[in-house]
Amino acid sequence: MTAFAPLARAGDLEDDEPAKKPEPAAAGAQAAAKHRTYTLAECLAMTDRNHPNLWAARARLAGFHAQLEEAKWTPFWQWTSQVTFGVLPQIGGTPYYTAAPANLLNTNFTDGLNPFIQFSINGTIPLYTFGKIEWARRAAEAQVRVGEWDVEKWRQQVRMDVRRAFYGAMLARDARYLLNDIHNRLNKAIEALQEKLDNGEAGVDEVDRIRLEVYRDQLLARAGEPDKAENFAMAALRFMTGVARDFDIPDEPLAPSDVEVRPVVSYLAAARLFRAEVNQARATISQRRASLEVARARLFPDIGLLFNMNYSTAPSVIRQDNAWVTDPFNRFTYSAALGARWSLDILPGQARVAGAEAALEEARALERNSLGGIAVEVENAYGVMLDARRREQMWAKAEHKAKGWISSVQDAIDLGTKDEKQLTEPLRVFVDSRLSHMTATMDYNLALADLARVSGWDAAAPKK
Repeated sequence: MTAFAPLARAGDLEDDEPAKKPEPAAAGAQAAAKHRTYTLAECLAMTDRNHPNLWAARARLAGFHAQLEEAKWTPFWQWTSQVTFGVLPQIGGTPYYTAAPANLLNTNFTDGLNPFIQFSINGTIPLYTFGKIEWARRAAEAQVRVGEWDVEKWRQQVRMDVRRAFYGAMLARDARYLLNDIHNRLNKAIEALQEKLDNGEAGVDEVDRIRLEVYRDQLLARAGEPDKAENFAMAALRFMTGVARDFDIPDEPLAPSDVEVRPVVSYLAAARLFRAEVNQARATISQRRASLEVARARLFPDIGLLFNMNYSTAPSVIRQDNAWVTDPFNRFTYSAALGARWSLDILPGQARVAGAEAALEEARALERNSLGGIAVEVENAYGVMLDARRREQMWAKAEHKAKGWISSVQDAIDLGTKDEKQLTEPLRVFVDSRLSHMTATMDYNLALADLARVSGWDAAAPKK
């Protein structure tokens, strides 16, 4: 796309003449460039649904939910089972009258073999675990909250990236329209000066025309910057929103946001309540505290109901009915009793407790750091916002005065009291003021968005 191709939108300096129709090639390019436009709110909503980083954060959160379900069920699912299949030869006799020698168990494929099967199942239903079950569940629930705030942290970051790309695209388009407008005015002034030079009028010379042409060439040298910036911003928006084709944003001038700016204490208070990192640190403390209690509880036994059942059958082996004899081949036994299970790793358990205490202290220190660091971020972002607002207001005044300067010079040219060479300086001042104003406007909007990000208060960000 050529930076100075005729465009339909009016520039910043309106002409009284009717707008010229675009050339056929340009008109065809405009028709081909028509896409569905998405507002800032729509871009933010699609980014919330489609950004890969948010999908990754939600996947991590789903993993934490799975761990919570595991923590709920694992204590009551301490059951194991084993099944064995094999073959045995014909075995007879009793423990007191042995009809089969021991080496008969060393079977080979030449003997008459018969199948056997063994099946066992055992488990424990915990009744009292000194807090292991409760604290493990609390640790898993706190881990879920950590994951939820991790999703919110990434959400705030990608929303800031969307706003930066959206306003960057608007700034690039406004810069292109401005350069188009000034380029057209310079062409008219150069043509008028050339006509006066051809007519031999007094008061103008070749240097005046060259001065205007040099300024026009300087603008042409910057013609590719808006295209480059817009292409980058639109590519970023397509990636973040997940809309790969037929994507565009409204063709509207970039304007300063009308969001109400509140005192800095409001943003500091909001950061303590809403900032994802602060809430994530608090949830981490809860998770580490629960993990410490689990480590302490593991030093004590688990009291519960113990269940056991064994079944085996081997048709080729004589069944033993003596109560004092354990028949490994043909039996069915079961039992239920009240008991305790205790892992006697006392010294490793003490080390686990010390590690959990250190992790808890680390989380507390990180919470203090996040509260203090976020306060610094909020105050710095607030100062950046105030500076951007001041620059936007001052550059708006300078732009307005430069525009009036151009109008007065143009009126004098129309009356014949001045020549077109007098337009060079006011046009140069207007371009600098207008570009600086547009940049300051984007900086102000982005400063408001960043202030909303560091405070966690998304409602304080620009809406459009």
